[in-house]
Amino acid sequence: MSGEKDREKRGKLVHAVTTGVFLIGLAILFYLDAFWPWILALVGVFIILEALLKPK
Repeated sequence: MSGEKDREKRGKLVHAVTTGVFLIGLAILFYLDAFWPWILALVGVFIILEALLKPK
């Protein structure tokens, strides 16, 4: 039971961190005015980070 709660807490932490990375990346894209092609790379990085850090 405790292992399941730990996994859930880690999952929430991973999601919070990856969301933060996404928002920071989005802010950088707006600042550099290089939105269109790079948003696809940012979404890809977000998905890869989420998948790699997701608790098993």
